[in-house]
Amino acid sequence: MTRLLTFLLLTPAVLSGQSHPAVDSAAAARSAWQAAVAAQRQSDGLAAVRHTLAATIAWPEQPYYHEMLGLLSARADDTTNLLRAIRSLTAIQSGARLVRDSSVARFRQVAAVNSALDRLSNALEPLSKSMVWARLADSTIYPEGLDADPATGTVYLSSIRHRTVYRVARGQSDAVDLGLGARPDIGAVMGVRFDPARRLLWLTTVGLPAMAGFQSRDTSLAALVAVRPDDGTILHRFDLPAGEPHIPGDLAIGPSGDVFVTDSRSPIVFRLPPGGQALESIRHPLFRSLQGLAPTRDGRYLYLADYAHGLLRMDLSSRAVTRIVLADEGSSLGIDGMALAGTSLYAIQNGVAPPRVVRFDLGRDGLTARVHVIDRHLPAADEPTILTILGNQVIYVANSQWEKYDDAGARRPGTTLTGPILLALPMVR
Repeated sequence: MTRLLTFLLLTPAVLSGQSHPAVDSAAAARSAWQAAVAAQRQSDGLAAVRHTLAATIAWPEQPYYHEMLGLLSARADDTTNLLRAIRSLTAIQSGARLVRDSSVARFRQVAAVNSALDRLSNALEPLSKSMVWARLADSTIYPEGLDADPATGTVYLSSIRHRTVYRVARGQSDAVDLGLGARPDIGAVMGVRFDPARRLLWLTTVGLPAMAGFQSRDTSLAALVAVRPDDGTILHRFDLPAGEPHIPGDLAIGPSGDVFVTDSRSPIVFRLPPGGQALESIRHPLFRSLQGLAPTRDGRYLYLADYAHGLLRMDLSSRAVTRIVLADEGSSLGIDGMALAGTSLYAIQNGVAPPRVVRFDLGRDGLTARVHVIDRHLPAADEPTILTILGNQVIYVANSQWEKYDDAGARRPGTTLTGPILLALPMVR
């Protein structure tokens, strides 16, 4: 869970001096967790459990804290908090590591723990309702984002490794490379969105060590780019402002033609108005690790997924940001790609273990939601990332390669690359 740990520990300086109840709760949880880590280093298991319990209370939607509470409680022979952790993870449907841990398995002899672990195991079983839409042969693509042309059904798939975008047809094993990788001003391609009104393909690009040909100077590369989808010709380019580190991840196109970009490194939403010549920056205390985004059809709101702070809604007129409240147990943390269909948000939730596709059914006010796990296609979808809606289906990248490369861009020992798999999930309630 390298990405998750990065976002847990990331503390952007831009938030200094700003306050929000959810931000304060998440910060209190991180502080408690850091105290737990310090206690572990001092071999004080009981203190580690106490501080981790405080983290779960401060920020109960974070499955990682519950998982660590369970592991530390097992090692400290604390059955009460072990059960507490198992029950919380069962509600969230996360915690695969806890089920596999040998120190936890020792407590199978305790009837209550044994029953609780069985319920957790059942809650983590595969839920494979999706079918393979396309399976590409090239295992080195390292896919990330995708979108579709609704008129033709063509899917555009971005590549981190090869610094390009591919055109993919349903059922095909080969894809057409738009040829962006040969350009020195194009780095890893993250998000990609098709603009049917202007017949453009918008993409975000950034210099990452995992991309082919990476050099140290590429770390300054971060841009929003518009290309011609037929041949990859670059038509517009908007570089993100210098002075801050950027990872422009996902993007979305509003009903009036606005292009929105989330930055998962610096907590900023960028907006390019129709015909605009420069990117506007939008900041808020709730922005910490921004990922997927979805504008409403009336152009009033923008839903945002923040990996650490959960599901948010921004009023595009006032710039007010509100955290979505879940109507029942669950979590909106760890969301990557996201798309809105009617009053439901479909999302990839890869910040839980195992990862899955979820649907958030929004309340009438748009500020409450109920979460439903709708696909957990294991083992094929071991690293899902971004999704799109094509007709009455959700199409998503099942197997990105994030966890198979280290921060220096080198393959992790023992990992196996597979060709990109795109899965299609019917939008049936």
